[in-house]
Amino acid sequence: MVLKKKQPNASLKALRASYGLSMASMAKILGISETSYLAKENNKRDWKSSEMFMLRKYFKLSLDEIFFGKIVS
Repeated sequence: MVLKKKQPNASLKALRASYGLSMASMAKILGISETSYLAKENNKRDWKSSEMFMLRKYFKLSLDEIFFGKIVS
């Protein structure tokens, strides 16, 4: 499963900022380089399903909430 959007992951950026996390911190959480994280957050590279599920586990939110800002009840 690969998630690719045409627009930047504004919801993810806002979520990361609300937790006070830098791009370097997010890269470390995901086990990837900061350059790779930046490319993914800016839709230059695709997210791997393993990375998406790590984000879901870390934030304790659905993928829709993380990537699209949709609240799923």
